[in-house]
Amino acid sequence: MSTVRSLDPSQTLPDKSDKEVLSGIVWGGMIIGLLVLQIVMSVGAAIFAVGSGSNDVVPDYYQKAIHFDELKAAQTVPVTKE
Repeated sequence: MSTVRSLDPSQTLPDKSDKEVLSGIVWGGMIIGLLVLQIVMSVGAAIFAVGSGSNDVVPDYYQKAIHFDELKAAQTVPVTKE
């Protein structure tokens, strides 16, 4: 006695309901969106780091550091009481 039976064509393909397709699009879109956000933020941070001027070379930095106290004392205005 053979237990082989024929396959029903409706059982060979997975049933994709609208909710499953929509959730696949949403989760796939979230992953791609986060990757794009990471790239945009990295490029923005690189542009900000290069263009901010915080990494400019200060001429005579060592001499200014040695004479910092003298420079600050010369720049302050003495307060006089009247």
